[in-house]
Amino acid sequence: MNTYNYMAGADMKVFVVEDSAAVRERLLEMLQEVEDVEVVGEAEAFDAAVAGIIRTRPDVAVLDIKLADERGSGIDVLAEVKKVLPGMRAIVLSNYATPQHMKASADAGAEFFLDKSADFERIAEILEQMKGECSAPRA
Repeated sequence: MNTYNYMAGADMKVFVVEDSAAVRERLLEMLQEVEDVEVVGEAEAFDAAVAGIIRTRPDVAVLDIKLADERGSGIDVLAEVKKVLPGMRAIVLSNYATPQHMKASADAGAEFFLDKSADFERIAEILEQMKGECSAPRA
């Protein structure tokens, strides 16, 4: 059950979890171009991601699977924060677009699983789609 409602005129809050500084910067630049999207935080490691997402309560998290530490993956971050923020929506990115990673991401609560090499540019399109869906209350 999604509990977040994006309201017309308010920014959709997005949190970015990505271990590569270069990819994170590219993602942040892309998100700046999306109207009515505000990046409320970013992290490269498990603990910082969990704490940051819970603190900022974003509407959407964009998570890479591989993180900068060995504490856990982006999938683990998603599973952890969904316990506290069950309505948060998620997009998982990976260079490891295997069926196992796709299933684990979906099981953790991701709505989208994107291969970084093929689908990276779709993130802005997906956020636009989510904004359209969120303008009406979700059950």
